[in-house]
Amino acid sequence: MSGREQVFKQVGEEILTNKNILRQEMEQIQSHDTRYLFEKDTQIGEDFFLKLGEGMIQHNPESEEIKASIRTWGENAAQFCLKHQVSLSGALRVLPHFREVLTKVIEKKCLDYGLSLHDSFIVYGTFENVLDHAAHAFSHTFLNKHIVDLEHAKKQMQEISVPVVPIKQGTAVLPLIGDMDDERSEFLQQRTLERTTELELSHIIIDLSGINTINTWFAQHLIQLIDALQLLGIEPSISGMRPELSQTIVHLGITFKHVPKYLTLEQALNQHPVYT
Repeated sequence: MSGREQVFKQVGEEILTNKNILRQEMEQIQSHDTRYLFEKDTQIGEDFFLKLGEGMIQHNPESEEIKASIRTWGENAAQFCLKHQVSLSGALRVLPHFREVLTKVIEKKCLDYGLSLHDSFIVYGTFENVLDHAAHAFSHTFLNKHIVDLEHAKKQMQEISVPVVPIKQGTAVLPLIGDMDDERSEFLQQRTLERTTELELSHIIIDLSGINTINTWFAQHLIQLIDALQLLGIEPSISGMRPELSQTIVHLGITFKHVPKYLTLEQALNQHPVYT
């Protein structure tokens, strides 16, 4: 067994034997900084030293077994931080403390075995790679959860942005508000067709009075929506076509043929056949 291999094993044994002491050293480093209160009285630090120590004793320090073990730790640590609403930047500030504590152990063992400066750097670099892998696993899990949450929130916002509001048996109003980009326009078309079918509508008033601007994508999706509604036997009408919107539509070369159009929603409600 080479000197480096012996040091790896000895560092693993040192970490495993003194995991509680190493944990206390980290607590001491963090004791005067309130940013790390979330990490106190938990098993996060001790679990890391346990997995790292066992891994170094049982496997090659660059083995897939150690990486898998550290990845599991990173995922669990991320879940803990998410549960306690700890920010990613705040949680990542702890990693330098792991490095600081481990560096002392590594330095001691390298000196005990009389390793050359070159070999000592290789040993230290190997542990650095393990810590980097832990940081990556932690960050990936943390960010992935936030991405899922953002997608869920986005979906909820899309649902709110397409409110098909029933006002009478067989009739509903679709009030559109804000800017309609391509993604939202596509969702509008899909969701409106789903809701009109669910509600068994025969008439729907699409109110544009809350729309800021009309672009080509939105106009095309709106035309497709109207065509699809008519194919389903649902009579659409448009209200809230302000002068600036109508000018844009004319400029785009788009017409809404065979669709009743009203200046205001009130006029649509008053003149629509269902209300006469």
